[in-house]
Amino acid sequence: MAQALRSRLGPLVSKAQASLEPAYKWSEKQAANTYDKLMKDNQQYVVKDKAAADKLGRQLVYTNLAKIPEVLAQNGKEWGTLRQKASKITELPLTEVGTYLLFAGEVYAWSCVGEIIGRGSVTGYSF
Repeated sequence: MAQALRSRLGPLVSKAQASLEPAYKWSEKQAANTYDKLMKDNQQYVVKDKAAADKLGRQLVYTNLAKIPEVLAQNGKEWGTLRQKASKITELPLTEVGTYLLFAGEVYAWSCVGEIIGRGSVTGYSF
């Protein structure tokens, strides 16, 4: 049984390899050309010094950590603006309230869609 299967699949496998070989060689050449062009165009960004290259990861982390106080200050300002608007909610125009409600509904809908995609099922939810 196994011998018969091998004798039938052998020609099919070699035929498939023969037909895929040119496509593989073409795509390999294209990938190499694209890589070479990319590296040539962006050569100025390549760090050649080993010590400097070793520091890059830490520099990225600590540069982003240094931005945290600035972001927190900006968030504080935005939170203050939101609190101020919330205290005068009765004075807001109806169109602005409607826009806020529509935005909140859209955020909720996208979170529901994300949960459905994450679970991979449309049934069994308690929204």
